[in-house]
Amino acid sequence: MSPSADSRAQARPASERELRADRILDAAEELMVAWGHRKTTIDDVARRAGIGKGTVYLHFPTKERLFLTVVMRAQHTIVERLLDIMRADPEAARPSEVARHVYLLQFDTPVVRTLYGNGGEELGAFSRTYPHLAKDLSEARQSVLGDYWALLDEHGVLGPQIPADQRFYAYCSTIVGHLLTEPLLAQQGFPVPDRAARADLAARSIRLLLEQDVPEPAMRAVQTGTIALFAALDQLLTGEIEEQKSVKRST
Repeated sequence: MSPSADSRAQARPASERELRADRILDAAEELMVAWGHRKTTIDDVARRAGIGKGTVYLHFPTKERLFLTVVMRAQHTIVERLLDIMRADPEAARPSEVARHVYLLQFDTPVVRTLYGNGGEELGAFSRTYPHLAKDLSEARQSVLGDYWALLDEHGVLGPQIPADQRFYAYCSTIVGHLLTEPLLAQQGFPVPDRAARADLAARSIRLLLEQDVPEPAMRAVQTGTIALFAALDQLLTGEIEEQKSVKRST
């Protein structure tokens, strides 16, 4: 079973339909990691899952929706892990520490690692289809990120180093650059620092570029607000995964 599947806690016993959908997702995840989603067909997924092709389409009407759900499931795993880390340490709510842990968690989440391999080709493909296939979630994610940056600004975590309207771009370009650079350099035979050192470099880059020290009460307020925002996003993400699986949960 895939790492993403192992991390999901079941609130109640899963139905046969849910178990079948998860088996399809497990198979698709394994093939995406091995071959990439563009080289993987629905026939491949059906064979790996041990079911008929038509059964895959009962849950996922298109290949795009299937692999989108695989990626969202991996994102859900990472957000849950981030929430656990934030609950244990107020400083973990800083953008620099979020970057550190996202960098490290990708190594425990093969789908995410795959997205950033091969020069980000897989990531580019998903970036183009994600807003179209999960419009509400995409808009909610943008809203949560906007609220997160406003929270950081309100409590003084963001420093004056660069203009406010450039902060988010600077953050994203820095973390994506760190995620993409290691596999590119390794493929060309260049030496790269070890994993922990690379994560520390990403965090230090963002800390120097964007942040400043704040009193402990301010950081605890950021911790509380960030946990609430990320938990709400995780709930929406879970709901979208179930929607994409065509499994409606009753309340």
